[in-house]
Amino acid sequence: MIVDAHLHLPWQEPDLNAKKDRLMAELYKNGVSGGVVIADSELESVIGSVAECVELFRGSEKIKVVAGISPLISFEGQLRLCRELLDRGDIAGLKVYTGHEELYCTDSSLFPVYDLAAEYRVPVLFHTGWDNSHYAAPERMKALAESRPQNTFVYCHCFYPNTEKCFEVLGDCGNVMFDTSSLADSEDHIHAIAASLERAIERMSHRIMYGSDYGSCDMGAHIRFAERLHLTEAQRRLFMCENAAGLYGII
Repeated sequence: MIVDAHLHLPWQEPDLNAKKDRLMAELYKNGVSGGVVIADSELESVIGSVAECVELFRGSEKIKVVAGISPLISFEGQLRLCRELLDRGDIAGLKVYTGHEELYCTDSSLFPVYDLAAEYRVPVLFHTGWDNSHYAAPERMKALAESRPQNTFVYCHCFYPNTEKCFEVLGDCGNVMFDTSSLADSEDHIHAIAASLERAIERMSHRIMYGSDYGSCDMGAHIRFAERLHLTEAQRRLFMCENAAGLYGII
């Protein structure tokens, strides 16, 4: 069984139902039985707003929605909406787009998001890596995680491409989990990333989740990357399915 911890609606399709159909067809083609669809923090978006993604997948046991949220966009209204959705069980986490937006993960403007997530015991996800990596650099994430033991954080993309630094700095932060979305995005780094990921899974197998970043990246390439990793059967089950299913409540 495969659970994909990091999905987006495909931007290419013209309407929401077509986006959902294309996503579900891709999951079926690649043998993926469930996953996490992450909504944008924008109120109108080609990958779906929070309200749109919730409407598409409400009641699904296999697809859970994470709400994107930004203190720069109708923040009080978005916080109220997320509280309502959490009350109804319509979302399974919150995501802040550090780096896409000029927000450091330690910025006090994000504390209401962290407080809400802690209250409802859902994770907060962060965009990390690439050109704007300083906004959620491992050292900043470590400071945040240590200051907020009541939260669970998900470090998406593992500080791509410097996964070695990600796991070295955050390895002792037990309330930080990782999803491996987009790690198979380029052949330039894939061998070094695979080696660092294997070492990290050996060290903390319950904290690392398979993800593809479908909508931006190739799902099949990420599954093939995962299949080539040298893991025990127990490690592979945790990585490919059980860690994400447990964190997000996927049945």
